[in-house]
Amino acid sequence: MKFDLKTLPALPGVYLMKDTSGDVIYVGKAKSLDKRVRQYFQSKRNLSPKTVTLVKHIDDIEYIVTASELDALVLEANLIKKYKPRYNVRLKDDKRYPYVKVTINSEFPRIFLTRRRLMDGAIYFGPYTNAKAIRTTLDVISRIFMLRQCKKKIEPGKTRPCLNYHIKRCMAPCKDGLDKEEYRRRVMEAVRLLKGETSGLLKELDKKMSAFAEKQDYESAAIIRDQIESVKSISEQQIATSGMDDRDVIAAVSDEKATYIQVFYVRQGSMVGKADFTLLGADASESIDESMAQFVKQYYQDSPIPPEILVQYELPESELIVKWLCQRSGRDVRVHVPQRGDKKKLVEMAARNAEMSKRMAGLKSTPSESAIEALEALKDVLSLETLPLHIEGFDISNISGTNPVGSMVYFENGMPANSKYRQHNIKTVKGIDDFAMMAEVVHRRYSRLLKNKEPLPDLILIDGGPGQVGAAKSSLDALGIEIPMIGLAKRFEHIITTKKGPDEVIILPHSSPALKLLMHIRDEAHRFAVSSHRRRRSASLTHSELDSIPGVGSSRKKALLENFDSIDKIKMASVEELSSLDEISENLARKILDHLNK
Repeated sequence: MKFDLKTLPALPGVYLMKDTSGDVIYVGKAKSLDKRVRQYFQSKRNLSPKTVTLVKHIDDIEYIVTASELDALVLEANLIKKYKPRYNVRLKDDKRYPYVKVTINSEFPRIFLTRRRLMDGAIYFGPYTNAKAIRTTLDVISRIFMLRQCKKKIEPGKTRPCLNYHIKRCMAPCKDGLDKEEYRRRVMEAVRLLKGETSGLLKELDKKMSAFAEKQDYESAAIIRDQIESVKSISEQQIATSGMDDRDVIAAVSDEKATYIQVFYVRQGSMVGKADFTLLGADASESIDESMAQFVKQYYQDSPIPPEILVQYELPESELIVKWLCQRSGRDVRVHVPQRGDKKKLVEMAARNAEMSKRMAGLKSTPSESAIEALEALKDVLSLETLPLHIEGFDISNISGTNPVGSMVYFENGMPANSKYRQHNIKTVKGIDDFAMMAEVVHRRYSRLLKNKEPLPDLILIDGGPGQVGAAKSSLDALGIEIPMIGLAKRFEHIITTKKGPDEVIILPHSSPALKLLMHIRDEAHRFAVSSHRRRRSASLTHSELDSIPGVGSSRKKALLENFDSIDKIKMASVEELSSLDEISENLARKILDHLNK
């Protein structure tokens, strides 16, 4: 090891352990860097198996001295998020659920969706685990209260009202003569609606409906009736996050692979949603309370912190963590294990849900007997070191070189994992060249995995013969990685290896479980490639303004049109509203609006 332990100071700070490639493989914090880091290099009997493996891979250590242990905790969490070190317990599902934001401190407030909750004086509601339902709610609010949706600076009289004004979806504060008090009154009514305080609004709408009915304007009365039903449904579901009855409830269970976390969101005394998360990197020697403490530190870096957090287990370094939470939220935060009553029941319910998540993960990850037989046969046939539990299959689809698509299917424990399938539109190859297309797709796939430090497969299957296999192998060689790779040629179903000479081709009987599995993967890669190509060809025939925007592919185009219905509505949306979609980042949202509104 390059690092000299004698240089470590007896001060609080963070240490970064690196391997021979210079990659950060572990980040830790310490009250005394000298004492903590030396513990790794003392007797192995006191170390967990995971830590023993970590120490074997340490080539260098970097440290950062901080002013206090609290500062070290904050920096540790930030660095784990940045580097995603292999040996740290890390949050897999970094979900950001949307909030409704009311810019109450602006002259003409807006109400819109956002995935970031800032300390900016605005009112926030949520989080909402069903983004589509809350978008419907905001659409109802827009129709009832006619509040502005645009982000532009309001200068009454200097800009013309947009389409929303003419279709009675906006009061148009950009027009001269708007009653500011009336606008703010409507904003506060919308806020009360989101809080669940609907009685006053329902009475007002009921009066309007009766007035229209008396005038025999039954069409308008029916519209108000539908609004009343919408308000009632909203009041049953949407609860504000402010108030002393706000709390998060956290429970966890673990197995030898991961820790499964369940979070309940309680707002003003009612549960408004729940979410499950997975912590990777923990081993059997790590206690469940340590894993839960790691989750709290990583999760509340980006998530809103309620006044109270109920946990299933007492957290190690609880005092330090609470101090950090108070500092981040700017107010008192209580973290505790409830001993009785409704709060204890909530934690128990969350624990049952966490157990269910673990069971479901186990069902997904446990191979069937037939799959195990096929995987063991494949391991023997190909002389692999381990069972090929993670296999990725590739195929190319194109017609005369048009709209070429590369597909990647993902098999886990001998079964397809559809959510992990990937489509690659060919970018660099012109004309018909299946070999070059295969090389491009394989290179793009594994350069991304390397960049994101994601696990590589145990085996790669190419739909094709020696030419396709050779092209794919050249991409792996260029990236400097070695992954067992084979091809499966159609017609004769011969296995093509990357070896030369008599071992290049392996012929198995058609009854072989190993061959049946490979044929299944190959056929699935082909099916996915053909369907992806068909979708791309169909999309090219139904061109829209979105297609000419870099970064907006078919899935993003579909998400935009599903959520906003039309190009015109997308044009009128804000950056926050567009980026509330999982598929759209803030930068891409700006590009889309700039392109559509130029």
